[in-house]
Amino acid sequence: GVRVALVAPQPHQNTIGLAKKFGVEFDFLTDEGNQAARILGIANPQGLPMGMQMLGYDSETVLPTVIITDTDGIILWAHETDNYRVRPEPDVFLTVLRENQLAAAV
Repeated sequence: GVRVALVAPQPHQNTIGLAKKFGVEFDFLTDEGNQAARILGIANPQGLPMGMQMLGYDSETVLPTVIITDTDGIILWAHETDNYRVRPEPDVFLTVLRENQLAAAV
């Protein structure tokens, strides 16, 4: 009974390509122009490495953020990093889901 949604600033087609490559079934949403990221306070105006900017990407990026909510939209757990290369391990998510009785024991 868990639904996963990923929100990213890149074009939907790029994200769908990654989903197919890794065989995942998530809801992929596009945050065009980082509008939602700015509202959430996770936009990083100068966060993209210079090398990426030289390839034509905008300098603004989004801080990787995980928000786990219950079915009523109540935030149960959130994680924000200041290093775009660092993400919580999947076991962390499973623990949060189990502790909140949103997933079967694994």
